[in-house]
Amino acid sequence: MPTVRIIEIDREIDIPEGQTILQGAMAHGIAFGFVCGGNAACGTCLVKVLEGLDSLGKRNPKEDFLAKAMMLDSEFRLGCQTEVSSAPLVISIVSMARGERA
Repeated sequence: MPTVRIIEIDREIDIPEGQTILQGAMAHGIAFGFVCGGNAACGTCLVKVLEGLDSLGKRNPKEDFLAKAMMLDSEFRLGCQTEVSSAPLVISIVSMARGERA
């Protein structure tokens, strides 16, 4: 099972392959903002992938649309849409990095 390290809380969690970062974080009780209910419509679940970006698949059409609208660089992904692959990841949850509460 892939490991995802979240730097703001200095915690590693195991997320099953194919599950989204948001689903995995919530399953481990990690507060994670997502105003739109995980539908790729708001960007509040934005994460910055610090390690492991190459192992992730391409953005799906919904994520790609919002990423273009927000003019995001490739290392920024939506936690609600980004599925974990077999490789470990190191991420920063953008809202936590800004000091916002979920």
